[in-house]
Amino acid sequence: MEVKTEGVRVAVLGLGIAGVGTVKNLREEGFDAIGYERSDWVGGLWQWSTDTRQTTILKNEGTRANISKQRSCYQDFPFPEDVPNYPSGDDVVKYIQSYAAHFGVSEHFRLGVSIERVERTSDGKQWLIKLNDKNNGVQTKLFDKVVVTTGAYCQAFTPKYPGMGETKIQVLHSQNFKDPNDFAGKRVVVVGFSNTAADAATDLSKVTTQTYISHRTGARIITRMMNKGKPMDWRASRRVTSLTQKVNARFPKLTGKLGSWFLERMMKKQWPFIQPSWNLSPAPPIANKSPLMNDEIISCLKAGTVKSARDIQRFIPNSKSLEFTDGVTLTDIGAVIFCTGYYSDWSIFAPEADPTAFAVPEWDASPHQNGLRFPRLYQGLLSTRFPESLAFIGPVRGFSGSAFVNYDLWSQAVAQMWKGNYPLPSRAEMDAWCDRNYKSNLAQLQDWHLQKVGLNPQELEHWLNDAAGNGVNEILGNSWSWAAWKFWWSNRALYKLIMTGIDTPFPYRLFEGRRKKWDGAAEAIYKVNGKKYVR
Repeated sequence: MEVKTEGVRVAVLGLGIAGVGTVKNLREEGFDAIGYERSDWVGGLWQWSTDTRQTTILKNEGTRANISKQRSCYQDFPFPEDVPNYPSGDDVVKYIQSYAAHFGVSEHFRLGVSIERVERTSDGKQWLIKLNDKNNGVQTKLFDKVVVTTGAYCQAFTPKYPGMGETKIQVLHSQNFKDPNDFAGKRVVVVGFSNTAADAATDLSKVTTQTYISHRTGARIITRMMNKGKPMDWRASRRVTSLTQKVNARFPKLTGKLGSWFLERMMKKQWPFIQPSWNLSPAPPIANKSPLMNDEIISCLKAGTVKSARDIQRFIPNSKSLEFTDGVTLTDIGAVIFCTGYYSDWSIFAPEADPTAFAVPEWDASPHQNGLRFPRLYQGLLSTRFPESLAFIGPVRGFSGSAFVNYDLWSQAVAQMWKGNYPLPSRAEMDAWCDRNYKSNLAQLQDWHLQKVGLNPQELEHWLNDAAGNGVNEILGNSWSWAAWKFWWSNRALYKLIMTGIDTPFPYRLFEGRRKKWDGAAEAIYKVNGKKYVR
C-alpha cells in the first residue's frame, strides 16, 4: 500500500555518486530528502583535494574512469558528447554537478557538514543525527529515515611491518598522496597492486629517479581500449553478461577459472614480452581480485622506470633501507606509499544502527580478513533491525562494475519500498538471506582477502528491478512472457541494441513502471550505439 511521502524527512549522508543520485530519486518520489557532505563540494573522491583526510583522485589528467561513459552514468542523464569515452576526474565531477543542477536538487544539499553520530531516539520513532556545521557549529536534527552513502573509501588500511616506527623513510597511505611532483628526484616504493597502485606508480615514474611497485601477488592487467580503438568494456553486452552470470550461479569455481584463463591469455597475447621477474603471476582468484585496469604499467615495467619488488620483509631501523621477502635490500628510499585499500568507517553509528555490530567469529579469525568488517545488510542495502528507515548504499559490491548503475538502482529500490510500493521482507526472511550471504563470502575469504563484501549479482539485479518496479525483469529478463514478446515484436531493432549492443543503464528507465520513466531512454540507446533514432 502506497504511503504518504510528503513531509517525511530523510537524511542522505554523503554527496558522492550515490548520495547525489539518492537525493534526486527520493525527492522524485515526494520525500523531503536533504543531503549532507563534509566537503565543500559534491562528487566525492572524484574531486581532487589537498586535504589529506579526504580520499580523492590523483592530481593528474591521466587519472580516468575505468568504465566507459556509455556504460557508467545515471540512468536518465547521459554524459555530454564532448567528454571522452573514459572521463577524467574533472569530467566526472562536472557531470555529477550538472546532474544535480538539471534535476533541481542542489538546493537540498548542505555542504561543509560532518556527521558525528547517528542513533535512534529514546522513543524509537526517529533518528537523531549529531552534525558539525562549519558555519553553525554542532547541532542535532531529527529525521524519519536515513540513507548512508558515505562510501567505502573512508578509512585507510595500512599494514604493519617490523621497523616501520624507526625508519627514516617517509611513510604514507595513498589517501595522503596528492601530487607526484612532491616526490621528484626520489626513489619511491609503492606497495600494492591495485588500480590505485598502478596509477600512482606510473605517475611517479615520470618524476622520480626510480619507482618500485612492491606486491605479494600478481595481477591480471587489461587496458581501456581494444585494438580497434573502441572501449574494451563494449564487448560485454547485456546478453553476454546475463549468460555469464547464469553459468556463474551454477558453476562458480568453473566460471572463475575460465575467466582467469581468458584474461591471462588476453594479457599474454597483448604483451608477449612480459618477463617472469615482473611477478605478474600467479594472481588471486578473480572473485577476490578484479582485473587491474591500466594503460601504462606494462610499458613502464618494460622500460624499467617502474621495477617490480616482492613484499616488504622489514624496514631497516634508523635508515632509508628496506628488506624484501626475497632477500633483496633497497637503499636510499625516499618514500613508501601504501596503496593497500580502504574500509568503511562505522564509528559514527550507535550500536543499534551499526550493521557490523553482529558476532562473526569465523570472519574475524580469518587470516585474510585484513580489518574488513562484515556488514549484515539485507541485499547489501537494508538494516535488518530498521529496514523501514535505515539503508546503506556503497559498502558492498553491486551487480554491475559501474558505481553509477549500482547506486542509482539501489536508491530507486529504497524509494519504492519506503513509499510502500514494494513489501519489506520479514525479519526472519532477512536473517535467512543474510546468513546465506555471510557463508558465501566466508567461503571466498578462505581463498584470499576481499576488496568488498559481495553478493550474487544476478539475484541482486533481479531483486532491485522488482523493488524499483522498472519492468526490466518482465520484458528483458523473461523471454516467455507476453510483455517480452510484445516488446520484441514491436521494437526489434531497439531490443537488439539493448541485448547485443553497448550495455547502457538507460533500459532501467525505458519501460513504464513504479519509478519515473525517462522519455529519452530509447533515443539515448540508439545514440550510444551510433544509430539514428526514428520515433
